[in-house]
Amino acid sequence: MNIKSLALKNTLIDQRTGEEYLDLTAPSFEYSADFGAKALHYVTADQAGRVDLISEIYFGSGQYIDAICVLNNISNPFSLEEGEILVIPNLLRNEDQAYFRPQTAERPDQVQAQYIDTDRQSKKDQSRIERIAAKAKDKKSGAQTPLPPNVLQQGQAGKVIGGGVVKLGTNLPTRNS
Repeated sequence: MNIKSLALKNTLIDQRTGEEYLDLTAPSFEYSADFGAKALHYVTADQAGRVDLISEIYFGSGQYIDAICVLNNISNPFSLEEGEILVIPNLLRNEDQAYFRPQTAERPDQVQAQYIDTDRQSKKDQSRIERIAAKAKDKKSGAQTPLPPNVLQQGQAGKVIGGGVVKLGTNLPTRNS
């Protein structure tokens, strides 16, 4: 089954393994009350737990089950029971406005910037950071940028997935090897 909002999800790539996966955290469907409702639907016994059948009735395919679920606040489509009344979204003229490709998630550099941009720091702190950076460059395992221990270096992963194990934070190497 081709679900409309899944087709719009961004594909992320695990840089270590090259494995691709979908970013399910970013929304790709947003419905405005201004779009109105196409219909109200009474769920029959044969449609219980089958939002795809309801989507086929109103849209001709099962690809809009996400729109029906979002609009009716249904997190588990299999929990749909006989007798429930669903609002069917009006997607005829509004499909391009309701569905969109989410922006790719990027790690914010605001945290790093306050440590890297030394213009905001006192002269004493600036000289300390420059001295630490010079020391780190001389060492094989030295940090690229002088940051506090709880801030990731640029390009460093906060999690590693592989071999059936997920390593988070403290289990990861903190320096270059």
